[in-house]
Amino acid sequence: MSIVVTGGSGLLGRELYNINNDLICLNSEFDVFEFKKLRDLLDQSDVSIIIHCAALKTEDVEKYPSKSIDINVIGTCNLSKYCIEKSIRLVYISTDYVYPGTGDHKEDDNLQPQNKYAWTKLGGESVVKLVNNHLIIRTSFGESKFPYERAYDNLFTSKDYVDIIAPMILSASLSDVTGILNIGTNKKSLYQYANVRNDIMSSSLPISKDFSLNLNKYNKNLKLNNQKDFSLNTDKFKNL
Repeated sequence: MSIVVTGGSGLLGRELYNINNDLICLNSEFDVFEFKKLRDLLDQSDVSIIIHCAALKTEDVEKYPSKSIDINVIGTCNLSKYCIEKSIRLVYISTDYVYPGTGDHKEDDNLQPQNKYAWTKLGGESVVKLVNNHLIIRTSFGESKFPYERAYDNLFTSKDYVDIIAPMILSASLSDVTGILNIGTNKKSLYQYANVRNDIMSSSLPISKDFSLNLNKYNKNLKLNNQKDFSLNTDKFKNL
């Protein structure tokens, strides 16, 4: 089994590679916008799963909205077309910010993207659904330590640190689960999340928001304590 990770030099891509360094991680120089280059590169290996992590982040989408269309939307279209042609499983990393922020969000809830980044991820979701064997993961994760001095005590989330979320994503990617899947941990405030690894101060939003996820589908199909064999057989283009 060969698994390709786009965005291999990003936060999630690096953590997935730490779990198993046989993953084929495409670095930041790899351009999902160039369809011919994409096909030529992926054709070098017998790929069975693509985990699509590559995307412009929230702050970059705000600065470069046109570029975010190229990478977050058109790039996802290109990968989707390739996966359809080659009958490859496509795992797409989306965001919990496509939900309206009312809490306990289920996979079939109504959507209300909260910012331009979330709109680009929802655009990607739309085309990924055309791939027969697809998995859309709605999630949120952060660096190994919270990077700020304050965190909101009335912004609720299922977010967790990348070293906790990444194994859950890899387990789901290797499973036979399809469709949309929420991945996260128990509901907590952003302050509670941050204070696990940092001694920080709290602050509050003018209006409380709740992006916590309903995890019943994940728990039913994978379970929080699920142990997967992450060993892979990848003889070609390691860590391009």
